[in-house]
Amino acid sequence: MTALVLLDHPRGLPDADDLAPITTARPLAEVRVGAKLVRERWAALLGMSVTGVIAARRLTGFEEPGSAPVLTDDVMLDPGTIIAMSACAPVLQSIVIGSNDTWTHEGSVVAAALSRRSSVREIRASGVVAGERSAPIDGWRLRAPWDVIGHLPSMLAADALFIARAAMPPRAVPADVRVLGDFPVRIADTATIEPFVVLDATQGAVVLGDHSVVRSFSRLTGPFVLGAHSQFMAGSGHTMSIGDHCKVSGEVSTSIFCGHANKGHDGFVGHSYLGRWTNLGAGTATSNLKNTYGPVSFAGHETGLQFLGSLIGDHAKTGILTRLTTGSSIGVGANVISDDVVPRVVAAFAFGHRGERYDRSRFFETAIRVMARRGVTMTAPMRACLNAVYDATPWTAP
Repeated sequence: MTALVLLDHPRGLPDADDLAPITTARPLAEVRVGAKLVRERWAALLGMSVTGVIAARRLTGFEEPGSAPVLTDDVMLDPGTIIAMSACAPVLQSIVIGSNDTWTHEGSVVAAALSRRSSVREIRASGVVAGERSAPIDGWRLRAPWDVIGHLPSMLAADALFIARAAMPPRAVPADVRVLGDFPVRIADTATIEPFVVLDATQGAVVLGDHSVVRSFSRLTGPFVLGAHSQFMAGSGHTMSIGDHCKVSGEVSTSIFCGHANKGHDGFVGHSYLGRWTNLGAGTATSNLKNTYGPVSFAGHETGLQFLGSLIGDHAKTGILTRLTTGSSIGVGANVISDDVVPRVVAAFAFGHRGERYDRSRFFETAIRVMARRGVTMTAPMRACLNAVYDATPWTAP
């Protein structure tokens, strides 16, 4: 086995966006589910780095620290290369590959080694082809965008416990920080916890990553994972997966912050996903429960979930006091400004509340400025990728 490549769509469709708006501007392999990216989960399971991703063609050039390159159709892959489905999020454990060449989840093939040299174009046409010696793996299937939230409680409970137990020996908890419950609490040596913080481990493990900061008067309830260089400013967090370089404040629950996402002020966010480089203006609030207490629909599809807030694509922004209704889809690059309840579906690169398209040059000016504030430069390949995403989301005025 020489390489590991992730296949974003089961049949490799070149324009697929099954988990929009989450995957409009990023491969599914680079989506945070539970406490890790899909790519990181497969790498941990098989004990090998992901060397490439077969994703929608608009994502060619996608580039972030640690990401695997999006492969073009003419790339050739050697025999023994493992093709794994990004739509399966395996548990955080390692397995022995041994003589196995196929892996299944709930009876379906989710990964297999190539029996012959093949091009990416051929793999798009064939999908994952089973070999002769299979083994089952545990995990979760991602069939729809709301699955990242529907699976979050069980996935994060398992992830946080696994990470906490692996982080040995544990750092001592400061004397002026209160710990509740019996689940493990793991604090990185470089993390900072100010006085009068409550770490509630009665329902799940709590993990505070490298260089993370928890400000005074915060209550974090497990399962809870705070990523590297992220800050929990004040308030209450419950069942949260917060990626790297985020700022979070207020009341947040059962949500994922992919990374470099800001919610620095008051306002409730529940059962929601925030893509990378998103920013919620002060007082932005999500509704995650209908007044009827009935199941929530999302973009015209029934989810079967009673609780679902907003799924927000990369680089989206909201103005102050924005109100997002139950089951909202906020497209990539949208700049949401409204003095009323925002429509449940906001198109990619929408601007304001009058049905306008965000001017391309203005979008890039804002995105580059936002990234520069965090010391990050938008690379030329990433700019080309976002340009392709812009072109691939044609605008139809409401």
